[in-house]
Amino acid sequence: MPSSTTANAAKRRAGEGDPPAPFRGMSMGLVCADPDAEAAMLFREAAHGLGAQVTVLDPAKVADDAASLQDVARLLGRLYGAIECQGLPACWVRRLAQATAVPVFDGLAEASPAPGPRADAAGGTEHDRRVRAVQAALLAALR
Repeated sequence: MPSSTTANAAKRRAGEGDPPAPFRGMSMGLVCADPDAEAAMLFREAAHGLGAQVTVLDPAKVADDAASLQDVARLLGRLYGAIECQGLPACWVRRLAQATAVPVFDGLAEASPAPGPRADAAGGTEHDRRVRAVQAALLAALR
């Protein structure tokens, strides 16, 4: 006779429990000056919703001279499956993207429209739509 713990685990595996986490075990880097900014929190929420872990990186420690950018880019590419850059010069983000083999986003979560209290037909808020938009972009880039 199976225990309730075993039954609960079977239900989760059958899709009745936790949502799918296609990026479980993946780490993503978030290079931003303010980890408490709305866009930073939105990116973390979207990535966590897909199962990824997010490490916040200080741009002052990452964005250095051009020579070390190559080394930093190689290291970041080994550590993270994707990198989101927020509030950094576009030329720096382009150089990072050219120097690493993983997707590099330039303000992916910042590009979303500002949230509002309005709810959509599915019952979600504007914030929910923004999270889903970031998740869709991550899924498209990493599949």
